[in-house]
Amino acid sequence: MSDTTQFRVLDFDCPTCASTVERALSNVDGVQHVEVHYTTGRVEVEYDDSVADPDAFAQAIENQGYTPQPA
Repeated sequence: MSDTTQFRVLDFDCPTCASTVERALSNVDGVQHVEVHYTTGRVEVEYDDSVADPDAFAQAIENQGYTPQPA
């Protein structure tokens, strides 16, 4: 089943940061769609909840050197 979650990432400072996080999240199994807005620091992830969960997304963001917070 499809679900959506959102994060805030406070340490974005350029479009490249957003692209890095978007690419990392897109590579997580079960992710169907990712939207990243670097100007607001908001990240929205649509995913198959039988395959992935928000903890995996937070870990993917952290692995890129950024700090996720639930939105």
